[in-house]
This record gives sequence, structure tokens and C-alpha cells, in this order.
Amino acid sequence: MATGQIDKQPTPDYFIGLMSGTSLDGIDAVIVDLSSKPLKLVASITQPLPAKLRQTLLTLTQPGHDEIEQLGRADIEFSRLQAKIVHQLLQQTNLHPDQIRAIGSHGQTIRHRPDGSAPFSLQIGDPNTLAELTGICVAADFRRRDLAAGGQGAPLVPAFHAEQFHSDKVDRIILNLGGIANVTLLPRDPRKTVLGYDTGPANVLLDGWINQQQQLEYDRNGQWGASGQVNQPLLTQLLQLEYFQLPPPKSTGREQFNPNWLEQQLTALDNEISAVDIQATLAELTVETIATA
Repeated sequence: MATGQIDKQPTPDYFIGLMSGTSLDGIDAVIVDLSSKPLKLVASITQPLPAKLRQTLLTLTQPGHDEIEQLGRADIEFSRLQAKIVHQLLQQTNLHPDQIRAIGSHGQTIRHRPDGSAPFSLQIGDPNTLAELTGICVAADFRRRDLAAGGQGAPLVPAFHAEQFHSDKVDRIILNLGGIANVTLLPRDPRKTVLGYDTGPANVLLDGWINQQQQLEYDRNGQWGASGQVNQPLLTQLLQLEYFQLPPPKSTGREQFNPNWLEQQLTALDNEISAVDIQATLAELTVETIATA
């Protein structure tokens, strides 16, 4: 630096991001500073979902009784929990609501039907309540605009990946293993299209199966599944699902990959398979479908 020059730092540009995914394990919240690239992570926090609210959300992912009444209540409960987490973040960082440009709130997806004559995707977490309880501008309801523009409404993260991780020297693939697995393809050639799509299940079936068999929330370090053997007939049957053959763009969720679907597959196979081998096979299903995609 030349003598007399002052190295002026950019003024922080703070945003809060809120996310709760298919796994339904909790709400992730971050404060980021977007004044420079790459962005700076200022603080983060994860708030587990209360058991009762989580069960309501799980119920709402499948058709059932009294859905509108349940949805209305959960919409407000979820947004109140989001507001509580935002206040925790602000206290943790000693930041004031006036210093935050906006909150980006994805909400919790409870039904995702991107195909058919009237495609739709529903997320709860009322942004009006969130804005009132925090005093911060809220941007939300992202998926439905994407659907209106002819997209699948999911995954949404490729736009962020393209902004933060694109390289003009190498092609890149970003893999996300959430409840559902998705990939983002980032070609180095700027003339080529950035693609992002869901490949199939990741944690949603694995978590559901171990919870059903051992009442655990997830298979820590994959230890239980690693002690089993892949059942090839079951894997072959699972891979026959039409979704895996569809070309991108495509998206999916608990509407397709849920305990009822898995039970149907096991019944149709009519072959006794140990619980741990089913877990190992579900892990292999994730690997196979990602590699194929």
C-alpha cells in the first residue's frame, strides 16, 4: 500500500437467511455479509423443531384430514419460531434489526407437486408474522415464482452456487445431501446453461427407516447401515421408479419418497430382508442415483 493511502473496508451489508429442509430436523439461520465476494458468514444457529410441531409438519406432507386447519396453525407457529431464532442471532452478534437489509425465508415445504396441469408448491412460515415480530423486511415464497416462470420450483440453491462457486477455469458440480439429494452443474463456459435438479432420496428414507426400526433420529456416521449388506434385488426394484429415468430439470420430495412407498416396495419384493440390510440398500440407492444423474 502506498504511503498515505487508507485501506478502506466496505460497509457491511447484512442479510439473514432461514432454511428448513425435507429432513425436518430444525431451522438453520445465518447472518451473512454480502459486501464482498466471497460472502462472509457472521453467525449461525440451528434450532431443533419442537416434537409436536415436527409431527404436524410430517402429517401435512401427506394427504389427510383437516389439512387447512392444521396448515393455518402451523403456518403461524413456524413463523413465530423463526422470529425467535432471528432474535437469538441478533443477540449473539449485538446487531440491531435496522442493520439487517432483509431476511430471506424459504419456509417449510409441506407439499410439492411440480408436475401436472396445475403445478404447485406450498411452504409455510408466514412472512407477515415474521416481519412484524422482527421489524425486518422479509423476502419469501420463492418456489411459486419459479413454478410460474415454468421451472420446477426446486432446487433453488443453484442460483447461489453459480454466484459463489462458478469458475472460468474448471467445470464444477455441487452436491447437496439433504432429505433429498440435488446437484448443480456449473460449466466453466459462460455460454452454457447452469443446471440444477433433484437426483432422488438422500437422508429422508435413511432417517425414516432407522427411526422406525430403532427410534433414532438418524444413523450417526452411517454406522448401522455400514454394518449391513446391499440387497441387490431390492436395489434393482427401487431403481425402476420412473422418476430416476426422467431427464432434468426435475424435483421431488416426501410426496414420492416416504415410509408408505418404501413399505410398498418391500411388500412387492416378497422376500425377507433384515432391517440393517435395508438401511445399507437405501444408502446405495442414494449413491447409485447421484452417480447416474
